[in-house]
Amino acid sequence: MTGVRLSRRAREHGDGFTLVEVLLVTAVIGVLLAIAIPAFLGAKGRAEDRSAQTSLRIAITNAKALYADTESFSTVTIGALRDAEPSVRFTSDPSDDPNIVSVHSGSGGIALAAQSRSGVCYVVADAGNAAGTVFRNLGSDSCDPSAIASLPTNVPTDDRAEPGGDWAKAW
Repeated sequence: MTGVRLSRRAREHGDGFTLVEVLLVTAVIGVLLAIAIPAFLGAKGRAEDRSAQTSLRIAITNAKALYADTESFSTVTIGALRDAEPSVRFTSDPSDDPNIVSVHSGSGGIALAAQSRSGVCYVVADAGNAAGTVFRNLGSDSCDPSAIASLPTNVPTDDRAEPGGDWAKAW
């Protein structure tokens, strides 16, 4: 060897890693990835869902403000919601994006839907009755609030909206 002097330890034990050491490091990295990747994907899915839920919270707040003026949800139109909140897009078509809120309103109440990027459709509704504001998780069904049969007349018994479940008190 020219110009390179190995230490006594390097001469005795070799100058590289053993196969066992390489396998051990690879196994440790594999375990860490097996823990980190599902946690990351779960956090990403929850963030995508919160984006749609935030759009719905903004929309229902503005809808209730418009309702307060006339005591009727029939005056809560897409145009009125657009004027009240320009940061959210409102449509009568089914939602396919967290920033697009599908609106279905009439004298019986209002239902608003938004689909998260993870594919889950969330609905928030209010009929101006004893049930108050109610929530629903339609799962991956069509995100069209006009397809919902009816709004509840009493406070829901479910505390949280489960995928494909009935009306609930919260998401």
